[in-house]
Amino acid sequence: MRLSRKSIFMLLVFTLLLILAACGSEEKGATPTPNAGGTNASTPSASVSPSASAKADAKPESRVFKDDLGREVTIPTNPKKVIVSDFSSEVLAVGAKPIGAGPNDFKIVFTQKELAGVENIGDPPNVEKILQLGPDLIIVSTVFNEIYPEAVTQLTKISPIIFLSFDQDPIHSLFPKIADVLGKSDEAKKWIAGYEEEAKLAREKVKAAVGNETVSIFRVEKGRLRIYLNRNFGGYMTRTGLQLRAPAAVEAEIAKNKFGSAVQISLEKLPDYAADTMFVIVRSEGDDQAEFKELEKSAIWKNLPAVKNGKVHFLETDKYYGSDIITIRETMKEFVQLLTASGKK
Repeated sequence: MRLSRKSIFMLLVFTLLLILAACGSEEKGATPTPNAGGTNASTPSASVSPSASAKADAKPESRVFKDDLGREVTIPTNPKKVIVSDFSSEVLAVGAKPIGAGPNDFKIVFTQKELAGVENIGDPPNVEKILQLGPDLIIVSTVFNEIYPEAVTQLTKISPIIFLSFDQDPIHSLFPKIADVLGKSDEAKKWIAGYEEEAKLAREKVKAAVGNETVSIFRVEKGRLRIYLNRNFGGYMTRTGLQLRAPAAVEAEIAKNKFGSAVQISLEKLPDYAADTMFVIVRSEGDDQAEFKELEKSAIWKNLPAVKNGKVHFLETDKYYGSDIITIRETMKEFVQLLTASGKK
């Protein structure tokens, strides 16, 4: 049968309409494909702008720091929640505040008010408490690593941990490292500049008062007599800060260990380590006082030049306990008063 042109045209139109209808049905029944961000591309309200997506995916800024054990540790560029074993004074000195600190830091009389609200992490360290505090950085001494190796292993799983040594200049080496870790190097430079200005004036005053006379610090405990060198209990403040002369025997010990803490000596050796002016540390309670009473009765004590000349001063144990930079700075002021008073004729 032959069809007219009009019939053929109508057949073609009808066929085309059927094809378009089929395509429309497939689109309505299709499932939208999720985009890379997990949202439906067909839903305008779920779309994420490139800038917002970048912020969501961005990680906290970090950098690599090499600690005193030679470890390269990835740490936050600007840590906000820091726990320290012994360095709270240095943290406070740059205008920051730790969230937790070791028990020794709470014995520092010059910073006790500033440490209000700071958690004591305990001795041995309470790993569970540290976990609850959620630090983003832990700063401990190398001694801490030696004493508590098991705790250190657990702490490394909580946050980055760096180790710093006491065997270095506390103001010009250790302090700048702590400030660097905290992103506070400029604040440390200002603090050191202020300290150096005070130390310069202090040295001039004590030099005018005592000249080249020697000065030493020792501590009497039950069964133990110690001479302090160039670190804690006024050692660094006396030797490096005020640059006071030490007896030859003390200088020899410092030469062996530049930033050593103390050496124990026998009573018979005391005259070798004694000085023109002597500072004595004896706890006000317990057996230490009885030990010192016995020392006072000895001929060795009575014949010391400082004893004969009335140049023996007693220091408060708690006040001089720390080797931190704030204790160094504050006790230096008291030392100047004592030495300039004793130097007056």
